[in-house]
Amino acid sequence: MIARLTAAATAAMLLTACASGSSSVQPATAVADPVGAAALAELPTQVLMPGQCALVLWSRNSTPVRFAVTLDQPAVARVSMKGQVVELARVSQDGQSIHGQFPEQRYRGQGMSLEVSFIPEDARQLAGGAVVSSAVVEFDDPNGWTSVIPAVGLIACQS
Repeated sequence: MIARLTAAATAAMLLTACASGSSSVQPATAVADPVGAAALAELPTQVLMPGQCALVLWSRNSTPVRFAVTLDQPAVARVSMKGQVVELARVSQDGQSIHGQFPEQRYRGQGMSLEVSFIPEDARQLAGGAVVSSAVVEFDDPNGWTSVIPAVGLIACQS
């Protein structure tokens, strides 16, 4: 019973965090690159397939932006650039897996690279997921700019 409630709470947190609702405050829609232009845009809500796990990442600023999602199967990262969702293939990972997500993950594709790092001890375990209280994302865009983005995240699995 407690496991089901915890799983339900995890799912509710993911849906609440991923859903876009209306409010009087307009959310930020992008994470800025070094010269102030939008590098990574707000990623649309992602739907997980049964058995699939994802790490959802939000920028750590006054108005958080959901800017990346990494999936365990297939092993890809999704980001949004110039209004288009782009998938980058995972090329390496290090550390002990937490629901198919690794403390060090590197992705590449389409002239871009994304490196995600988090400390596993900071990932509070939940039934079917974990809260990642601190992460760092390094993003290299096709123009050669590198952005370092402090982030928070949530690992969630679809049962």
